[in-house]
Amino acid sequence: MSKGNLSRTENQGAPRLGFEAYNISRERYIELRDGCAVGKYSRETLSKACRGLEFIEPWIILSVTKSKSYDLIEFDYKLGRIPVGRSDFYGFRRKFYHNLDVLLKEERSA
Repeated sequence: MSKGNLSRTENQGAPRLGFEAYNISRERYIELRDGCAVGKYSRETLSKACRGLEFIEPWIILSVTKSKSYDLIEFDYKLGRIPVGRSDFYGFRRKFYHNLDVLLKEERSA
């Protein structure tokens, strides 16, 4: 089968898991979200949390640090057009919060 014949789900790379699949409670998500928005975490920590998401890292970091939705960052004059659709973006952003949660837990236990 040629790559052009693959269905969207067969060729999809974005995680579509909800926060519950990542074992992140609503309260923990709000804590992580608010921490990103107020600058609680360093740029280095945010970049580490983008592990596996490097191709979309600038938009993820813009979204979480400035509390901007997909619609507000879909096109940015500095970054250009975001390379994924809305559902994929939010899936990648949930993965970012999961990575951040794991990273912070590892740092706390070290």
